[in-house]
Amino acid sequence: MAQEDGSIGRTLLKTGATVGLTAALVLLLRWVLSILPRLDSLTGSHVGGDILRFLASDGQAQTQKTVAIVLMVLCFGVAVLLVHILERLLQRGTTRRS
Repeated sequence: MAQEDGSIGRTLLKTGATVGLTAALVLLLRWVLSILPRLDSLTGSHVGGDILRFLASDGQAQTQKTVAIVLMVLCFGVAVLLVHILERLLQRGTTRRS
């Protein structure tokens, strides 16, 4: 039985996929930020440290919160875009089989 465009099941699936992808992207971002100092030591550059200092916002708590929120919203936006693209690809694949 194929799900209709507006079905509750499809909406729940897309919502779960978006939340899961957002969490995965946030974890990936945290991992990338954690390896920046190691990359700096390997390459001899200071780019990773500069990025971390920029994100730390000179220790100002309100600015740090704002940066964290912006990064989370960015991860959510990317997740929504990925779910939308995946949905289109899956629809295209099912219409070719029909």
